[in-house]
Amino acid sequence: MRLFLTLGLVFLLNSCDKEENFEPSGKSIAFYYISEYQKIDNTFKIIDSTVVISDTKIIDYSDIISYSSKDYTFTVSDSLSDRLNDFENHSIHGVPFALAIDKKIIYTGYFWASYSSMSCDWITIDPLNISGKNELKVRLGYPGMIQGDSIPDKRNDSRLIEVLKKDKKLKD
Repeated sequence: MRLFLTLGLVFLLNSCDKEENFEPSGKSIAFYYISEYQKIDNTFKIIDSTVVISDTKIIDYSDIISYSSKDYTFTVSDSLSDRLNDFENHSIHGVPFALAIDKKIIYTGYFWASYSSMSCDWITIDPLNISGKNELKVRLGYPGMIQGDSIPDKRNDSRLIEVLKKDKKLKD
């Protein structure tokens, strides 16, 4: 009887579709504070080659639930949503960040709160605009693109998409 119970339990456990079988790609995506950087002239455009990434992460990969490449939106954990709402570094001039894979910069931008009356001519994320869905939309400029200006659009960089796809965090 014990043999049948043991075999039955083994069969049941092996037939379940378990999330534990998920093997991440081994790469880590994170948003980091930037400790040093330079901007182009009188703009907010960060020169990536001058960026020094801090060891402190703003958003860890474990807090990223998914990413939509269609609308450039990260869905994040509830705990991160709460932390961003209490983001102590809210500033009308934004908080610079670097999105990196294994500390290799993919793009830079600013956490730019929507209450700011200043415009920004670089990539922005409003840390306060989570709206109950725990979504962070990555935008080109705040409040939008300035006519005649250009911002390199690396939001769907192939390296980023590849890691998210392998880890089943890509929505589209």
